[in-house]
Amino acid sequence: MIGIDTTAKIILDHYGQQKQELQAVQELSELILLLAARPDQRKADYKHNVTTEIADSLVMIEQIRIANGITSMDVMTVVSEKLDRQLGRIKKEKEKEDTK
Repeated sequence: MIGIDTTAKIILDHYGQQKQELQAVQELSELILLLAARPDQRKADYKHNVTTEIADSLVMIEQIRIANGITSMDVMTVVSEKLDRQLGRIKKEKEKEDTK
């Protein structure tokens, strides 16, 4: 089995960046619509459906990342910064609640 980056690059090269960006919009839209529908999360197929839509979206995101010369490390650095910033906001919210 070849790596995810290599596979994503092969697919991207075959279909082209413009087509794959439109496909990314389609896949991300399917995830958004599934989440917005708020289906009964206890149903057995909900977890499978969400997992499938996340996987489809991640495949397309990987292709967009590669097409734009963005490394996985670039993305993870920004993800880490965003998570840290949100944790700081939560801390401030809790401190504000504690002073009430």
